[in-house]
Amino acid sequence: MDDKDQKLLQLLRQNARASIKELAAGVDLSRTALVERIKRLERDGEITGYTLKPVHKKTEIKLFLLVKTHQPSCEIIAPRLERLSSVKACHSLAGSVDMIIELALENIHEANTIRELVSNYPEVSEVSTSTILKTHFQK
Repeated sequence: MDDKDQKLLQLLRQNARASIKELAAGVDLSRTALVERIKRLERDGEITGYTLKPVHKKTEIKLFLLVKTHQPSCEIIAPRLERLSSVKACHSLAGSVDMIIELALENIHEANTIRELVSNYPEVSEVSTSTILKTHFQK
């Protein structure tokens, strides 16, 4: 990947709806060369998809469950969580916390239900909750 590829990816991150003409001017390439470059970046896995971010409801609550387990068991817990629509992401961690689970919920009662569910998994020794107060930026 060269400097033009890096610049192109940066421009797409800033404005994924930019026209081919705008992108070509931004990286100093012809439109044809830019289209070929985008196809190559897709083929190479640098551009992996085109998505829409869901519009968040005003009442949505975002929070994290920080989970400690008795033994390495994230591979056992993750498939259970994947089935829950409120679970938006699940990550294994190194350090004192073994997993972090991102939730997006409509009410605090739903959060408590999921927290209790996770706490009752036999592999889980401790669950703590952190609520997002403010998002300063999101990429």
